Amino acid sequence: MTHTRPVVSAVIPARMASSRYPGKPLVPIMGLTMVEHVRRRTLLANVDHVVVATCDQAIVDTVERAGGRAVMTMDSHERCTDRVEEAMQKLEGDIVAMVQGDEPLLIPEAVRMVTQPLVADSNVDVVNLLSPLESDADYGNPNIVKAVCNLRGDVMYLTRAPVPHFREQLTVPVYRQTGIMGFRTTFLHRYSHLPETALERAESVDMLRVLEHGTRIVGVVANYVTLGVDRPGDVALIEAAIRDNPVQRELYERTLRMGTPA
Repeated sequence: MTHTRPVVSAVIPARMASSRYPGKPLVPIMGLTMVEHVRRRTLLANVDHVVVATCDQAIVDTVERAGGRAVMTMDSHERCTDRVEEAMQKLEGDIVAMVQGDEPLLIPEAVRMVTQPLVADSNVDVVNLLSPLESDADYGNPNIVKAVCNLRGDVMYLTRAPVPHFREQLTVPVYRQTGIMGFRTTFLHRYSHLPETALERAESVDMLRVLEHGTRIVGVVANYVTLGVDRPGDVALIEAAIRDNPVQRELYERTLRMGTPA
C-alpha cells in the first residue's frame, strides 16, 4: 500500500509593531535583517515551503528582494498563531511549522523536531519545542513563557509567572516555550474558530487556548538553549553567539552563501 508523504510548510509570522521593540524584524544583524536570518535558516530544514506571513509591506519587500516568499495577512491579529492560520488558507501543506520571526539563532533541526511527531502519529495535532531555562532569573522573567509537562512529556500549563512555587527545594523540570511549534493544518483551521479563553488573554499565550479547549500539546525538548530577541539589547547577545558558538557561526556562514543580503 502506497502512503503519500505529507506536505510540510513553514510559516514565519513577523510584524513591525511591537510593544517592546518596534521594527525588530528588519533590524540588521551582521549583514542580514533578523527576519532574513530566520527565513534562510528555516530553508535549511528542507521543508516543502517557507513563507513569511506579515501585515507590513516593508517586510514583504525585504523578503522578496532577497528571493523569498511572503504573504500579506490582516493587521488585526493579536496572536501569531492566528496570523499563521490565515496564511495557510492560501498555502499548501498538511503540516505547518510556525517559526517566530525573532528567532535568528534557529537551529534547522528544530523545525524537524516539531514536525516529525505529526508525520509519525495522526493522533497528534500540536507540538511545541521547549528548551532549558538558562538561570534562576529566567523563572521570574515575564518575557519568557515557562512550560511544565506531565510524565509523558505533554504540556500541562504555560505561564509567564515563576513556576513552580518551591515550598521545598527540588529539581523540577521547567522549560522555556520557544517560538517554534508544529500543527496539523486541519487543526490549525479549527483552532482559529475556537473562542479565546480567559487564561489565554490573561497570560497572552496562544497555546493556552489549545489547552483550555482540551487538546493535547506534545512537548519536545531541545538539548540547547534558545535565545529570541525581545529588546534592542538582545541583538548584541545574538551577534556574540554567532561569533563565539561554532555551530551558530557555521549556520551563519551557510545563510550568507544563500544569496545577497536583504
